[in-house]
Amino acid sequence: MNPRMSIALGRSFSPLTMKIFSICFVATHAPLLVLAGYLAIGYASDPIPVLVTVLGATLVGTIFCLYSVWRLIQPLQDIVTMIDAYRSNGAVKPMTSVRQDEIGRVVNGVSALIVELDATLSQLRRQASTDVLTGLGNRRWLREIVGMELQRASREKTPLSVIILDLDHFKRINDQFGHDVGDQVLMMTGATIQHSLRPYDIAARIGGEEFCIVLPRTPAALAIAIAERLRREIASKSVGPLTSGAITASFGVYRGDPATESLKMMMTAADRKLYAAKNAGRNAVHWHVAPAFAHELTNDVGGSHAATASKRSHHPDQDTIRDGSGGTL
Repeated sequence: MNPRMSIALGRSFSPLTMKIFSICFVATHAPLLVLAGYLAIGYASDPIPVLVTVLGATLVGTIFCLYSVWRLIQPLQDIVTMIDAYRSNGAVKPMTSVRQDEIGRVVNGVSALIVELDATLSQLRRQASTDVLTGLGNRRWLREIVGMELQRASREKTPLSVIILDLDHFKRINDQFGHDVGDQVLMMTGATIQHSLRPYDIAARIGGEEFCIVLPRTPAALAIAIAERLRREIASKSVGPLTSGAITASFGVYRGDPATESLKMMMTAADRKLYAAKNAGRNAVHWHVAPAFAHELTNDVGGSHAATASKRSHHPDQDTIRDGSGGTL
């Protein structure tokens, strides 16, 4: 037999085709079957009763046809609803049809494709917002998520601080030991940051060897303490040929005002203190506090930080208690 003819016959006698044929056959022959039964039983063959019987059978056949076709294509309506829900709000509700005909296969196939599409898009979104090397967020992700934190901090009047840290002499590490060791240092730094922060803190790699940490609900004193702890943790690590103390980082901390400052403004302020730490000899924590929150240092930091700030700051009077540096090995 011709292969094309075999395929055509196979399609002609497919489960879906047979169902449609059965529905059409019953719906169209219902009047004839009812009329034949009516006459066979022996009822009178008067025109009016016969006409009423045929019209009634035709109506029943039509209702049966519509209901059967609706039941036949109902899964297609469900899959359309699933597609619309996914397009409107991203909700994925997988469907499974037990039917073995073409409609069942279409429903199962489209449902599986939507699930796979959503998984692929989720992976692409993660890749677009995650630094592959360290597992932290990237600059784009940071801008998106911190906007909500700034709004929340402004609305709830809670403190928010920003830390910028940069690995010291990273180019020298790459040049002397190779980029593989440099990558290991970056991965170690990312892991140290992740393990040292609280669940609601936000960390991202924003440059080659530069990282940003946003600390919600964190006043100046606590932000400085967190930066100092991170500085000690990084300095204590050894990576490959680099022994403990060979890897250091400089930190800039800024306690901003979420009600009046954007993330960019806070990062700029923290970045200035970072470069102050670099210029002062590296492996140090320098900080600055917005004027409205200078009291957080005098009230919370304690004698050692306050003394360090007052001794090392070059700002007179009130600026002295909101600028400072400390923490060197």
